[in-house]
Amino acid sequence: MIAIKPDISLPLERTRARILRVNYAGERGAIAIYSAQLMFKGILANETAAFLEHAVGHEREHATKFRKAMLERRVAVCPATFIWVCGGFLLGLVSLAGGNRGVMACTAAIEEAVHGHLNEQISYLEGRDDALANLIREIRVEEIEHKKAGQAGYDPECMAASSYTGVIKGITNALIWLATFGDSTRLKRLMH
Repeated sequence: MIAIKPDISLPLERTRARILRVNYAGERGAIAIYSAQLMFKGILANETAAFLEHAVGHEREHATKFRKAMLERRVAVCPATFIWVCGGFLLGLVSLAGGNRGVMACTAAIEEAVHGHLNEQISYLEGRDDALANLIREIRVEEIEHKKAGQAGYDPECMAASSYTGVIKGITNALIWLATFGDSTRLKRLMH
């Protein structure tokens, strides 16, 4: 029996809309995570609190840029964005149980999961919507900065931290998959 490779062509309008929706929802979720953590910045080290304030500023700018790109392309906000916000806020609070290391491990895990998706989005959009590809590329620079700061702020060899970050990455990837109706998986296959 011959295996037939399925056609994984992803139509631009639909895929671009899903990329914008998931990225905007993700930025709103990140804002909620950092906002929850900043509510208790008094229990965190000064450098951790300063990082959170710096990072939430980036995330607010990213959300504004993605929303503008959505409006320009007539893309509606994902109806489940509130789930990202509520879940993000809860995750931010839970991460505080691990103190400074828990906060930074949370950041590293999310950014590690998101980084691959951003790369795939850029690859897909190049030659299809170069302005959006460039916007994501620009935002990715600051997200990489967040990832590096997060990775430097905890011990990835610690069994508890490894389990914790694994769960966060899994949840993040599942949310991205749901928000894109599976296009994130198809895009990954297409780009690799």
